Amino acid sequence: MTAAPVNVAAHLVRMAAAFPDRPALHIPVGKVRHDGDTPHLTLTFAQLNADTDALAHGLLGIGIRRGTRVALMVPPGRDFFALTFALLKVAAIPVLIDPGMGVKNLGKCLAEAEPEAFLGVAKAHLARRLFGWARKSVRVTVNVGRWRFFCTRSIGELRRESRPYQMPEVFASDPAAILFTSGSTGIAKGVEYTHGILAAQVEMLKDTYGIQPGEVDLCTFPLFALFGPALGMTGVVPDMDASRPATMDPKKALAQIRQFGVTNLFGSPAVIRRMAELVDPIPSSPRVHERAASPARGLAAKTPTLPTVRRVISAGAPATPAVLERFVQLLPPGVQVFTPYGATEALPVSNIGSDEILTETRHLTDQGRGVCVGRPVNGMTVTVIPISDEPIPTWDASLQLTVNQVGEFVVRGPVVTSRYFHRDEATKLAKIHDPATGETLHRMGDVGYIDDRGRMWFAGRKSHRVETPHGTLFTDMVEPIFNTVPWVARTALVGVARNGTTYPVLCVEPKSAVNSGEWDEEALRRAGARHEHTRRIGTFPIVMRFPVDVRHNSKIFREKLAVAISRWVGHDWKPEEPS
Repeated sequence: MTAAPVNVAAHLVRMAAAFPDRPALHIPVGKVRHDGDTPHLTLTFAQLNADTDALAHGLLGIGIRRGTRVALMVPPGRDFFALTFALLKVAAIPVLIDPGMGVKNLGKCLAEAEPEAFLGVAKAHLARRLFGWARKSVRVTVNVGRWRFFCTRSIGELRRESRPYQMPEVFASDPAAILFTSGSTGIAKGVEYTHGILAAQVEMLKDTYGIQPGEVDLCTFPLFALFGPALGMTGVVPDMDASRPATMDPKKALAQIRQFGVTNLFGSPAVIRRMAELVDPIPSSPRVHERAASPARGLAAKTPTLPTVRRVISAGAPATPAVLERFVQLLPPGVQVFTPYGATEALPVSNIGSDEILTETRHLTDQGRGVCVGRPVNGMTVTVIPISDEPIPTWDASLQLTVNQVGEFVVRGPVVTSRYFHRDEATKLAKIHDPATGETLHRMGDVGYIDDRGRMWFAGRKSHRVETPHGTLFTDMVEPIFNTVPWVARTALVGVARNGTTYPVLCVEPKSAVNSGEWDEEALRRAGARHEHTRRIGTFPIVMRFPVDVRHNSKIFREKLAVAISRWVGHDWKPEEPS
């Protein structure tokens, strides 16, 4: 039996040899139509592989070779796929940063990554020159457009050699890429990926979800889309801004799904939410997640369906049961929405489907049990350890907590990364070395517990816990209780310190369709009184718009909210606890 390739680009070579005429990519020519088919540029696996070979020769010709760090700022499309696989073929190290994090944060990430080359569209090069991105390190530039645009080369100039490229041998421990975290739950950090980790991710995704060669994927999530050719899937590039998924047009996505018979949809919760509006438009702004009626309010008979879709995978941020409830009405019977749990540093860790969420775990979440993120996937081991903000250099089995005890999740397995790029202190805080096995374990920075059925329950970010005189409160064991109140869109638990004591405050964002006369604070008090751990929360400031991440529009910046609320209540404030 032949071993799986270590270099993910070898999967593309294999597909080109086995299925040369099978489509690898469908890229829309112009805007996608809402109704009917849209012309697309189609690249076969043979054509895509030949294009990456030509680009690999071109990259070598301008000094981009094994070990060269290369900032890649290109929107999803032919050039994005071709350049990424070409970089992998030459064993260079692509640096991938979410453009949705903003200009200032992009500059910080690029300065930290110290790329020697910068490959981007004209807009990215304009920003690079204007803001001085990676000025000290970049020596080679490529404009991904028709002209050089004051760069070393244009991408067209890199495509001049049309001959096969012989990939150098790489090993599992060799560096493959630097992927930056989103920064939505802390400072963005560059995560070092090896070729072995990328290869393991391909195998895990295939095994966990039963993905088969010949399937068709709608590429709404660029990083996952890169695995499409490696998994033998045909990729359909959507007509959307990948850095702003909450703005996607669901009717365009529906048209492409029907045109190409899409079988796999991997999207952020923002994409899932937008698609769910095909069932029943949500009567609030995109910032609000409302509880849906089931079935949809009188529209079920006209609901568009996705008859070819075999699975939907949603990752990157929490997906609410209300949205899942709407979305599954688009799917054929038995098809689920899977919500894997993980992080840039370790993905996937666990998996759960919409059937289990909607029939069981959502009700326990509403009772303050946390959010169930499923069971560990094959190959991954999850342990819960006591909560600590200090480094843990060496693993000791005595750290492991027992069933149903809340602590920090620690994971080990083939997709666990071993360090951050140029972030030694962050690495010390997040990684644990196991001398018995030689493995690196990753501290997820998330707290929760494992129940007696082996399921993981997420309780919140470790940094968001609120330590009060009466015990520690966790966001996702508190907020869902209050989110059941009819006029509430969502809530955010924060701590306000006064005279050395931290008090819990629950910020409330009302539904946009509800007027202020319906803001019933007593309903919040009654909801809190039903549970021991929320009984002492008695301060409920109204915040019309929570500060959230730009990309997913759902991760709440609780640190910013806590500062604002502390100022709002004043220096002399002391909460009045419910009687």
